[in-house]
Amino acid sequence: MILLENLTKILGGKAILNGLDLQIATGETLVLLGRSGTGKSVTLRHIVGLMTPDSGRVEVLGKEISGHSEEELKFVRSKVGYLFQDGALLNWLTVEENVALPLKEFGKTPTSEINDRVQEVLKEVELDFHGDKFPSEISGGMRKRAGLARALISRPEIVLHDEPTSGLDPISSSIINGLVNRLKSSGITQVLVTHDMHSAFEVADRIALLHEGKIRSLGNVEEIRNSADEAVQQFLDGKIKGPLTQGAIDGVCDSEENGNEAT
Repeated sequence: MILLENLTKILGGKAILNGLDLQIATGETLVLLGRSGTGKSVTLRHIVGLMTPDSGRVEVLGKEISGHSEEELKFVRSKVGYLFQDGALLNWLTVEENVALPLKEFGKTPTSEINDRVQEVLKEVELDFHGDKFPSEISGGMRKRAGLARALISRPEIVLHDEPTSGLDPISSSIINGLVNRLKSSGITQVLVTHDMHSAFEVADRIALLHEGKIRSLGNVEEIRNSADEAVQQFLDGKIKGPLTQGAIDGVCDSEENGNEAT
């Protein structure tokens, strides 16, 4: 379904992805963990073709999209829904109008069918009575659900979620998690980027920890919970010192020492 092979991406002179290998099966929900700036969102953007790798292969739904062939990209994007971190709703459009955008962009769906599909997905995400409101008139959790409705409007085979519960209260997060699990039962392949460990354990089939541009650890929920990898345990426990922060912590300590000496 999704294959990332020896993926490398350099941004600002730094290798954000550095030989990343990952395979995601049809119908699987994979959660991608990692510290901020480790390339989780960059990975998602490669899957949907918003970024081109400097080297390596990206294969989605049997299509090689690493070279950004227009035909291949158009096919893949029609099959992939993307929930952006902030919902990415257009403030001057109503919720209904935002959700309808993907179908209107392709221009092949009759207006009457678009309206029916919009109401269908709004009901799925429990926003069927809020379609006439503007993004500024609804809560953060509702904006996330509206973004998810837009991701689902094209009936995709794959849905990518970038921090779907960030900034939400526990109840709103649980609603999002419930929607993700409902998609699981329908056989949709999903990739979620999150820092929310409760959500990760609630929805994941497998969890991958990204570090230094590669997958450091990969396993099901129980395997990750009980992992002997110090990096996994550091991330789960939120410890400052450990393999995930070794260079950063050392650098801070060195800077502080040098600063004290200079003073």
